[in-house]
Amino acid sequence: MPSTNGHGPKTERVALYLRVSSEEQREAGTIQTQREFLESYCQLHDLEVVETYADDGVSGTIPLNERPEGRKLLKDAKEGKFGAVLVYRLDRLGRALLVVVDAHDQLEALGMGLVSATEHIDTTTPSGRLHFQMLASFSEFERASIRERTRDGLHRAHRNGRYLGLAPFGYRADEEGRLHIVPEEAEIVREIITNIAEGSTLYSEALRLDHLGVRPPSWKYASSKKRPPAKRWSAPTIRGIVRQMAYSGVHKVNLSTGEVVEQSVPQIVAPELQQRALSRQEENRRYSGGRPHRRYLLSGLITCETCGCNCVGRTNAARGKKYSYYRCADDHPMRRHRAPRGHAPCANAAWLEQTVWSDVRRFLENPGEVLERVREQGIGSDAAELEARHGDLAKRLAAKHKERDRWLHLYAQEHISENELETHLADVRTQTENLRQLLQSVEADLAQKHEQAQLAESAEAWLVALKERVSEIEEDTEEAFEKRRQLVKLLVAGITVGKKDGRPDVRITYRFGPPSDGDLGEEDAVVVGIKNSCRLFAVTETGPKLVVPRTRTPISISGSSITTAANVSR
Repeated sequence: MPSTNGHGPKTERVALYLRVSSEEQREAGTIQTQREFLESYCQLHDLEVVETYADDGVSGTIPLNERPEGRKLLKDAKEGKFGAVLVYRLDRLGRALLVVVDAHDQLEALGMGLVSATEHIDTTTPSGRLHFQMLASFSEFERASIRERTRDGLHRAHRNGRYLGLAPFGYRADEEGRLHIVPEEAEIVREIITNIAEGSTLYSEALRLDHLGVRPPSWKYASSKKRPPAKRWSAPTIRGIVRQMAYSGVHKVNLSTGEVVEQSVPQIVAPELQQRALSRQEENRRYSGGRPHRRYLLSGLITCETCGCNCVGRTNAARGKKYSYYRCADDHPMRRHRAPRGHAPCANAAWLEQTVWSDVRRFLENPGEVLERVREQGIGSDAAELEARHGDLAKRLAAKHKERDRWLHLYAQEHISENELETHLADVRTQTENLRQLLQSVEADLAQKHEQAQLAESAEAWLVALKERVSEIEEDTEEAFEKRRQLVKLLVAGITVGKKDGRPDVRITYRFGPPSDGDLGEEDAVVVGIKNSCRLFAVTETGPKLVVPRTRTPISISGSSITTAANVSR
């Protein structure tokens, strides 16, 4: 078993592991500080750094194998690229006892040493293992203490009437966290709430303020580097002002304990006026939109490739005809513009919906290949590794029980003293408890995998049942449309709309892989690198052209989609 004290000959080739969470970043504990310290440590002890793995902004409660760089470290350790892992402190591995013990156990199983640059640890001796356990427990205790002190401090500040965070538009906060009215901003707030109460709409108020040249609230809070201020007022901003109850003189804070703290603040509008504005806004919302032109099957599934905003369904009329399409919601005069106007094309709604539904229908008529993948990945390859680790941990736990009996037998034969027996039994208890916690963690992961397998079986039963009822869900009724929506949301992971060579480019990603492509010509097949199997569509001069990937990557079964299937089947 390799020594982990960092001074033996087996630690000549080491890997550096760095981690910092967002909480610690605010306390100026950065990745660069750890990197410089560990590099100096390696120079002092003549250690060769093979690779550096840095998880920046990753919580210490996440297991090592679930972190991006931690997963890569374990993979390289399995290939034997280095002999030990060097960390600044044990709490860089984790802030929870189970996480630290699990990381050490995985490294030890790979024959890797664990070196702490600021803590002398040697897990080859009983006292060293006890020291390791204590340090890991202290890390967990420190994290819990920080969270408790922070929470109690926030609650105390709220109860004392301090306003924490950015002051609402119309107020400013002093050094003690007390709100004071800003007259110029307060007058704008009064106008907005009064006009909404008298029948104005969110959009008309936004246009009115833009025409008056009034700067939106983002100019008050904006950071030139991280978030530039908005150029126009928007409906969501007006809605937020109308709903800000502090303007009525009372600011309510919901604490994590369930307690509601009411803070008295300077009043900008009368409570009755704000309630009238809220009622009017709710009435406008209920009757907004006028008469809908059509229902959009893919609503909520399409995003703009350029700016990442949702694409919404719209209908325009020209020359006596109505044209329905999906368009980026940010490409609108009232929006903040994450990208220039005209950055995304319009996707013909009828064509896109027909294309997706055709794929879904063909999948229902011939679901064999994809359902086989569902069955295969109900547990997945990860479960095999979990089963193997479960068996290994169970075997090691049984060995520790036998080791305890051997120490008792040696004491009974008077080969060791009572003090020696207590030392060894304490060490065995520590290791036994660690193995028991790891075993429980693996069993919980296995239970989750088996639950996913059961959900996959429910999804399969639901899809097979739908195969016999396809004609029913294609009827022109509200109920049939909702069933089609549920089915499309289950099978379509997402759709992106963008431009390629100046032409519209639509990419559809299916959760369970695309329908069979045997009926397509060889010239239409290309190889693409996509996480889930998908189809690509491009608009050509002769019309939409379908491009299907030749190779398919393994499907990914998301728990949410299978859960939806199970719910619908009921």
